[in-house]
Amino acid sequence: MDVVEMIGNAAGEVWQALKAWQATEDVNTGMSIPKLKYRTNLANDLLYEALGWLARENKVGFSGEGKNIKVWLKE
Repeated sequence: MDVVEMIGNAAGEVWQALKAWQATEDVNTGMSIPKLKYRTNLANDLLYEALGWLARENKVGFSGEGKNIKVWLKE
């Protein structure tokens, strides 16, 4: 599997985790990066690459700053 395919697959995992989160939690709060890492079990670099992929496609939004960043799906 090449790197682009790995990042694309990771982006799919992140999207699925956020979709499941938003189905059960308050959509407006978003998910913290540490919780997203726990739910996907992705390595840090792959998690951030996947988030970059989804951000580039305008599929996710971010709020907060520093260690308090939250991410959610834009739908």
